[in-house]
Amino acid sequence: MTNTSSSPPPHGPQARFAAELRELRRQNLTKPTLDALGRSMGCARSNVSLILSGRRFPSWEHMCALVEALGGNPADWRDRWLGARREIEEAGRAGDAGPAAPPPLPFDPSVLAGGEALPGIHWYKDNREFYEAAAERVRSARSEIRVTYTRRYPPDQTSTNASREYFRSVLDWAAADSEDERAVRRIIGLPEREGVPDKDVLAWVRRHHEEAEGILNYEAAVLRWTAAADGLNMALIDDSVAFLAFSGGSRQRLNGFSVEHPRFMGYFAAHFDQLWVALPSLAHYLEELPDGQR
Repeated sequence: MTNTSSSPPPHGPQARFAAELRELRRQNLTKPTLDALGRSMGCARSNVSLILSGRRFPSWEHMCALVEALGGNPADWRDRWLGARREIEEAGRAGDAGPAAPPPLPFDPSVLAGGEALPGIHWYKDNREFYEAAAERVRSARSEIRVTYTRRYPPDQTSTNASREYFRSVLDWAAADSEDERAVRRIIGLPEREGVPDKDVLAWVRRHHEEAEGILNYEAAVLRWTAAADGLNMALIDDSVAFLAFSGGSRQRLNGFSVEHPRFMGYFAAHFDQLWVALPSLAHYLEELPDGQR
């Protein structure tokens, strides 16, 4: 599978402010790494990457810490930070907080003629094919991976060799020693009944948190999942390919498909980001559990 064009980069006041921060970083003679900046700011390296790429507008505290780490004076940045935030808020009130959602694809009967698949779609017949293809794309990712896991069973109860390699590849990519601005965000749907989380999935979540805690480029959030069924799972690699997984029935049953189309990708990326901002971090979720569930 080849990489296709990506979605347009962020624009507007948020992108302009990020460009000014990147220029400050370029002017710094010590050229601090993202890891070093993350430690100075008290946040994950992925947060620094998102701020510098214009995908996330920094809080005042993060902005001050970042500017100081880059050798600047936060007082000199107060007016431009306030101005950018004001523009973003006004655009949001006007219903124009960012790029307009892409229009739906026009229907073209020819793309389904003779039962042929749409261009850019690859179908996988089983668990092994799906996870092998997803792991391959993870290893070749450039800057960002967004993944979800919402199943009634933890990964270590459903793992085949291919799925184990996929889950390992995500953490390995995030932990790799690289100067690239890379970030992994994972949403974990934690099944619960009457407010009590599933004990097996919760036990895996705790182990996963310990395993990933030291990886600055990796963040996880928790979605409390009350349906007695698996959710739709996805892996979004950069801004180019979306893997969608469908499971249910036996623990090992899973298949799905991938789509390489920036417009299709945009819909799922927007859905993921909407969930992400509304969910607690994995660390916060575990800290807030009642004593009897810790």
